[in-house]
Amino acid sequence: MRNYRGLRRVDWSPSGVCALVGPNGSGKTTLIDVLQLLQDTSKNGFTKAIAGHGGAYGLRHFGAQKDEPISFKLSVEGASWEFSPELSLGPGGARLPLYERVIDGDAIAYEYGGAEADAAIVEQVGLRDLIYYAGLNADSEDAVSEPVRRLVEILSSYRHHHHYALANLRREGSLLGGDLGLSDDGRNLFAVLMNWRNRRDHRERWAFVSDTLRDCYPELFEDFSFPIAANIVSCEVHMPNGHKLTPALLPDGFLVALIHLCAVASSTRGGVLAIDEPENALHPYSIRCLMDAFREWSDTHDVTMLLATHSPVILDTFKELPEKVFVMEPAREVLPVPLDQIRKRSWLAHFSLGDLYEHLKYGAPAGADEA
Repeated sequence: MRNYRGLRRVDWSPSGVCALVGPNGSGKTTLIDVLQLLQDTSKNGFTKAIAGHGGAYGLRHFGAQKDEPISFKLSVEGASWEFSPELSLGPGGARLPLYERVIDGDAIAYEYGGAEADAAIVEQVGLRDLIYYAGLNADSEDAVSEPVRRLVEILSSYRHHHHYALANLRREGSLLGGDLGLSDDGRNLFAVLMNWRNRRDHRERWAFVSDTLRDCYPELFEDFSFPIAANIVSCEVHMPNGHKLTPALLPDGFLVALIHLCAVASSTRGGVLAIDEPENALHPYSIRCLMDAFREWSDTHDVTMLLATHSPVILDTFKELPEKVFVMEPAREVLPVPLDQIRKRSWLAHFSLGDLYEHLKYGAPAGADEA
């Protein structure tokens, strides 16, 4: 990515469970939201997509030269989609043209735009068409290649989970429906859980959530039930002592942990998801239980999880994996930077990664004095 909002240059190849850290305003949320922006662009075009991601103001990095485009490139297993949105720099200014290209291995599957007004269209297939085509012709000899299919699958299944609708869940429950995947804000939580419990082919998801909750909250949780009134699904938490708790009585931390687990369990095999500030409302014990569960799911299902965080507790769980901690380090030309490229692994091994972050040894605001 180049020149998008506060991010001048990004080159990132995450895998497994990753932490993304750095000062407020360094671009962590912008970075993990980009895949959602690209997904929305692939469905509705960039103009409509950007309207739902902060609008056009400040779209291009303030430090970019007037002839420098905003550009995005997503690569998966030899296939890539890259584009620069059309950008007008105001009256009398430059107008940067739309450019889009889909590459499949060594071949260009589609190319449009660029500096030439009469850009050649190699094939009348953009990414939006590829997404449709990949699903429509999954068993056809003319179907897109496996790398392109993987790119399409990862992009179309990506979820950025944030701003959970806790108040709505307590007050309104979830709409009754056939949802089998959690929405970005968790609003359909109770319906998804009920459907997983009732469907044999989703029992793994149900077991992952309920077993981890018993580990995190042994005195609070034993099982669920899901009362239905009209078209609304609510939830009752059955405690080991025989009492029941309704959503209005559940601690925020319990609901947050439950939504996190359902977000992870909703992921597709080989897919990618992001959670913004997963530590919110959670006790350190619960955080550690969840991190263990996240890594187990990630290893079993080849899921990449991007956790934008400021939590020393979360960072301490990466002590043996500093290469999975990515830092939005001020003044670095390319972001994010793996922690083991900022500090030597042999040095990091002597310290708590959370303490180092708290004492500004990495990911500190520009101009801040180390504590």
